[in-house]
Amino acid sequence: MMKDYGRAAVILGISMVLASLVFGLFFFESRKPQQTINVVGIASKQYESDTVKWSLTLTEITGLEDLAEGRRRLYTSLQELIGFLNERGVKSEQINIIPPNVYERYGSNGVEGYRLEQELYVISKEVDTIDDLALNVIPLLDQGINIYRTQLEYFYSNLDELKKNMVAEAAENAQERALEMLKGTGMSLGKLRTLRQGVFQITQPHSTEVSSSGIHDTSTKKKQISVTAHATFAIK
Repeated sequence: MMKDYGRAAVILGISMVLASLVFGLFFFESRKPQQTINVVGIASKQYESDTVKWSLTLTEITGLEDLAEGRRRLYTSLQELIGFLNERGVKSEQINIIPPNVYERYGSNGVEGYRLEQELYVISKEVDTIDDLALNVIPLLDQGINIYRTQLEYFYSNLDELKKNMVAEAAENAQERALEMLKGTGMSLGKLRTLRQGVFQITQPHSTEVSSSGIHDTSTKKKQISVTAHATFAIK
């Protein structure tokens, strides 16, 4: 019986020693400085939009007593504009109409009348056709249609897939930069520790504009997209 107790005490003692060694080694390793390298990869590409949004705003000015007549004139202008677009190949299903707005006009004696605005927009894959129409609105003005504002915005229908490819390219570029930095140092690149994607900057071609929250410039048909990848690698 005493021998069993003695044997158990020896086993317990050995176990405690081994546990202390394991804990000590773990603690030592955890306290060792971790050698890492931080790099920023970048990917940039130019592309051309395949979708355009053309917004137009019609307007009519009325006095205090002829608001109803102003509404009729605005409606007539809207129908004439839709007819003009249909004649030039824009389909009715591509045209989106927003309910009109009425704003009070103020003068020296208070409210002196109203300004009515009617907005519609066209979304089309025929970018060149819409471009030509937007740049040649003189016939509309000749018909007495009061165009208050017009705007073109350009988009790319496969943008999500493009973004995925850009992120992969930026991550690959980060690895290439890390390898280049280690040349001649006698060290080699280890495992990837962390990887963080930056925001997308979609701008005009050759633009240097950046924003911490990202940019999506829709003003031009040709665009430039760029993104960064912030990576940390272990060093061996």
